[in-house]
Amino acid sequence: MVKKLVGYVRVSSESQEDNTSLQNQIERIEAYCMAFGYELVKIFKEVATGTKADIETRPIFNEAIEYLKNDNADGIIALKLDRIARNTRDVLTLVEDVLEPQNKMLVLLDLQVDTSTPTGKMILTVMSAVAQLERDTINERTQGGRKTKAQKGGYAYGKPKFGYQTEDKELKEDSSQQETIRLIKRHRRSGKSYQKIADYLNAQNIPTKQGKKWSSSVVYRICQEKAG
Repeated sequence: MVKKLVGYVRVSSESQEDNTSLQNQIERIEAYCMAFGYELVKIFKEVATGTKADIETRPIFNEAIEYLKNDNADGIIALKLDRIARNTRDVLTLVEDVLEPQNKMLVLLDLQVDTSTPTGKMILTVMSAVAQLERDTINERTQGGRKTKAQKGGYAYGKPKFGYQTEDKELKEDSSQQETIRLIKRHRRSGKSYQKIADYLNAQNIPTKQGKKWSSSVVYRICQEKAG
């Protein structure tokens, strides 16, 4: 049975709509589907108003995901990883929390990722390992500078993560945010997906640290953080 895919193409400004960017993405996606026997049932085109690739700020991408959830296609295809999300971690969250539970596939042409194949899944696993290595390396590089700064007195580790606040240069727990963290982790232990948890928090008008809407990737990061 021929698998059906939806295409997603994106440019970051209105001016790019007249050049080859969108059309080039479409042509390469069409060529891939023709070569490998996929049926391209629909293409979602998005012209972003800025440079951010946050999933929650892209309504057309969310339309594509809803289209998949309604079983209109077997997966989504894009030219590059950065068309889908800001970084590898966000793509992994999308695959693990949204696509895989619904048995949907992701195809990224630049990385030759096709999550319906063993090779594609292996590449995704390697991507995950590389992303973790990058985070660990960045953390290691910043420790020296932070330690020196802290020796001068007070909290010197940048903006506190969710659940904490600074008061008189001291890091202290934010009781309201700590309760939200406990709520998130209880829901996660009960088997709820990151997206379902995000939807619940938004429905309850519980804000993120920046006062914005919750997304599955933000919930994921909180679940992965160690206490303290």
